Amino acid sequence: MFSKFMSAWHSKALLSQALERTEKMLNSVAKSHRLVIGCLVKGSKCDVDIYARDRYINHMSREVRRLVAEHLVINPKRDTVAALVLLNVDIDIERCGDFTKNIMELADHYDRPFTESMGYEVLSELERLVSEDFDLTRKAFKESDNEAAAQVLENHRIVSTKSDGLIEKLFYAEEKLDPRDAIFCTLLSRYLKRINAHLMNVASTVINPFDWVSYQYDGDPADAEELD
Repeated sequence: MFSKFMSAWHSKALLSQALERTEKMLNSVAKSHRLVIGCLVKGSKCDVDIYARDRYINHMSREVRRLVAEHLVINPKRDTVAALVLLNVDIDIERCGDFTKNIMELADHYDRPFTESMGYEVLSELERLVSEDFDLTRKAFKESDNEAAAQVLENHRIVSTKSDGLIEKLFYAEEKLDPRDAIFCTLLSRYLKRINAHLMNVASTVINPFDWVSYQYDGDPADAEELD
């Protein structure tokens, strides 16, 4: 399905422009994330204007929506699903940018080297997987690479499990915790988990049916019942 969407996007002028901006958004968010993590590792305030970079990402997001809307006005019965998929991707990339900005703000408050955190071992593994998933998601999206997309979905399961495990450990720790460190570990693990979830959503467009985009596809369309 996704390879057909890519053909549609590249063959239509407006959708092609929207796709180009979407790829720029993803590249820019990945770079912002890398810069912020660098500050976190050094334990220093971020000297990069992440807010300016975030404004650029938001500008690209609005451009994508405008181009998709123009395409649908001109071609109301063509490539509708492809346009909807692109809008979904746009939203997820923009949210990655928001959570990256949150990490920058957290780094400014923490003001000590990342390696001194009591959750460093788990958090560094989460960050490794998130950084890997930025690369895999860009590859999956740009090249319609099913294997890269599947790896992102698998990594997300690992990130979710490790993040939840760290927070459970903090909740039930028997020793007295440093409040600043506990807050830092909790928020960073959640921010990384949310970034990874949005990357998973983008990757899912490559391998999932449209109704399962942003979900872990299990092949069962009737897996839920209405509750009272």
